[in-house]
Amino acid sequence: MKDTYPQRCLLTDPLEENISLVTFLDHVQVLLEAANYLERVEQERKKCEHGYASTFPSPETSDLQRLKQRRIKAKKCCSLGINPNRSTHNELEKNRRAHLRLCLERLKDLIPLDPDSTRHTTLGLLNKAKLHIKKLEDGAKRSQHQLDVLEREHRFLKRRLEQLQGCTESERIRSDSVGSNASTDRSDSDREEIEVDVESTEFSHLEVRSSSTASVSDLDDHSSMQSLGSDEGYSSASIKLAFST
Repeated sequence: MKDTYPQRCLLTDPLEENISLVTFLDHVQVLLEAANYLERVEQERKKCEHGYASTFPSPETSDLQRLKQRRIKAKKCCSLGINPNRSTHNELEKNRRAHLRLCLERLKDLIPLDPDSTRHTTLGLLNKAKLHIKKLEDGAKRSQHQLDVLEREHRFLKRRLEQLQGCTESERIRSDSVGSNASTDRSDSDREEIEVDVESTEFSHLEVRSSSTASVSDLDDHSSMQSLGSDEGYSSASIKLAFST
């Protein structure tokens, strides 16, 4: 059987579906705005692809362009049989291994190694480097301790030297004062001795003079006595002659 009921159309008979005319017009307006928006987006996309756009592309179009570019690159890499992620990883790994070898070679030059062993593992080199660093730190601590001790001894000896210099200076001043006093006393005693010597020499000269005068007087007395004796003898002889005559 054929359906004898007439078909209903929303555009021709909106009142039969209980839809108001205002709501229907609103839906039509929304559809028109959507169509206009899609048309503008399509025009902007075409302009951006040909390079004639003067305005900045919308975020949706820029995202679409990036996705397209990624897809194009992926297709090229797949056509060449290269995985971009894998190639990047291999390159980074190669650079890392080269840098590690360089660091290990430098480490061999810095730490002392056994001359017998020619092959060194990474773990062995790191352990030896750790022990060597520990030894260097201990040596640095000991050196710093010895340096502190030497600095304290230097300060003590410096203070002691200053004290001794002060003592020697005071002793020198005291000895100079004592020497000056002694020299003054000695000069006084020398002066007294000189005066005594002068007086003694004067006394000796007086004695010599007195002795010389005494000797001269003695000689004079002796000669006078002799002359007297001769005179007495002459007189006695003359007296005897006189008595004899």
